[in-house]
Amino acid sequence: MVSDEGAREKLGVDDAAIVNARANELAKLLWRDDGMSDEALNVRIVRAIEHFNSLKPTDGIEGMLAQQMVGAHFAAIDNLRRAAVPGQSFEARDKLLKQSIKLIALYTRQLQTLNKHRGKGQQKVTVEHVIAEKGGQAIVGNVETNGGRNAEAKPPGLEHKPDETVPLEVPKKAKVRQRKRK
Repeated sequence: MVSDEGAREKLGVDDAAIVNARANELAKLLWRDDGMSDEALNVRIVRAIEHFNSLKPTDGIEGMLAQQMVGAHFAAIDNLRRAAVPGQSFEARDKLLKQSIKLIALYTRQLQTLNKHRGKGQQKVTVEHVIAEKGGQAIVGNVETNGGRNAEAKPPGLEHKPDETVPLEVPKKAKVRQRKRK
């Protein structure tokens, strides 16, 4: 496999050309009104680049997803703007608003995907009953781990010395409810 640097060197492509290509890719995602001035178009392109950069992609997957997110965002905004144009039929306005809703939902799913890729997806588990037999250990409270890219990290060890004066109950099956991630 050829590295990014190796491909750039072999093909004679510098960083400026890569940045220019990304700007062009983002610009092609944007809807352009026929009467739009070059200045207005350039402002939209710069805004798209700002949105892309605000997502701070760290690898190729995040970069591709960030571009898609910028496209979905601008398409949703354009549909919302078109839906607000006075004098159009109810059906046309309704169709534009429904498309906007779909694009906003797409953007939300993309953001969830980005967060999951970055290891920020959260899962909540609620334990209702905990019974520790003599000599057993239980953790009660919040336990946090890196839970993502560096999942090898383990929570700190806990020491437990059972209190011999407290009689232990006969263990029953613990009920555990898990909240599914959406």
